[in-house]
Amino acid sequence: MKMIRRLIARSRFRKYIRRDESINVVDGMVKARQLYKELCMEAHPDRHPSNRDVALDLMQRINENRHNYAALAALKSEVEEKLM
Repeated sequence: MKMIRRLIARSRFRKYIRRDESINVVDGMVKARQLYKELCMEAHPDRHPSNRDVALDLMQRINENRHNYAALAALKSEVEEKLM
């Protein structure tokens, strides 16, 4: 009887974990896309002709990390420091 309860509890736990991870991945992708667009507008080299080299470097790094929300969030503070 204990074995059956453990199996049921384990299967429920696995379903919960899978559902939670899939929601987090999709949510992260949506947030990354929005933040990517925002950073592209802020750090575009045409908007900063005096700091063109810095803007080009930041845009390259933004494009490399366009699907990584954590990296884009870190780049956001860097964009604000260097270009604003």
